[in-house]
Amino acid sequence: MRAMTMFAVLAGALAFAAPVAQGVVKEPTVVWHDPWLNWDFINNTGQMVNDFAIIVDNENFNPDPNDPSEVLKGMPFTTFQVFHGYYDADNDLDTMLKWIAKDATEDLPAGGKAHGGLYMKGSGLVLDAYWTKDCNKVGNSTAITYERTRIVDDPEVYMELSIAKGYFQDPGNPYYPHAEAGWTNIRTFVNIPAGELDLADLNRTLDLGTLVAEHGGMEVLPKRWDEGSSSWVPIVYGSTIWAVPDSFFDVFLAQIDPEFAGPGYEALLHAEVLNQGAVVGEFWNLNPQSPEPATLALLALGGVGLLARRRRGK
Repeated sequence: MRAMTMFAVLAGALAFAAPVAQGVVKEPTVVWHDPWLNWDFINNTGQMVNDFAIIVDNENFNPDPNDPSEVLKGMPFTTFQVFHGYYDADNDLDTMLKWIAKDATEDLPAGGKAHGGLYMKGSGLVLDAYWTKDCNKVGNSTAITYERTRIVDDPEVYMELSIAKGYFQDPGNPYYPHAEAGWTNIRTFVNIPAGELDLADLNRTLDLGTLVAEHGGMEVLPKRWDEGSSSWVPIVYGSTIWAVPDSFFDVFLAQIDPEFAGPGYEALLHAEVLNQGAVVGEFWNLNPQSPEPATLALLALGGVGLLARRRRGK
């Protein structure tokens, strides 16, 4: 009888617990991927420059200038150096990454374009970016995009964009404190086989019109969250998205079919960057569609051997 009583109590407890368990909402699984970023910058200072500097928040960030999977020494500056010091107003150590002209033949005239790429794993936020001449800042801080990719559950691929705060906080900016920056002509692609695009491919010579035909994958219509309708709405090509200081702008790419959900496939976002309505550069962002952390994704594709081969950039 006692055994039967205990069984009845247990059965009753399970019956009570079942509806409660059914009502529990499962928290989504979220994985973040640090980007490979490539940037084009237009020298809009009106002066000759010979360096370009980017400041990131991690004081220990130290990409290897001789590793093509970590650094693209974009034209015309063919030298790259890393410095650690106090470079913003936060009074904490940061890292400066500089593309440097080795001699006068690499100096960039007003209106010229420069290009560079980095693997941003562990960099922290991009805080600032500007042109220099003989190590001295020239003109105002420029709008530079930082991105991080969010993989959710099934998976769904999102890319979060931000403009470095140094641009908005530069008192030398003629529009300060009402400086505007944002993005236009956003295009997004998914299911690109890993290895199709290298770091050096992600520049203005990459023909987005033939990207799918030449490298596989598919173009998808990017979407943004609309508070008014509480839904994701299309980002129409040619429309402008204005950045909010100290905030990320969320772009939804697509829900990925299971056969493409892994480190063997990647997603790409390209956009032009706006400063007060004028285009000041472009950027390319490439990231794996993997629902595993970046380290595990690399191991799945061969780990160290993969890093030696890959020259990704965004």
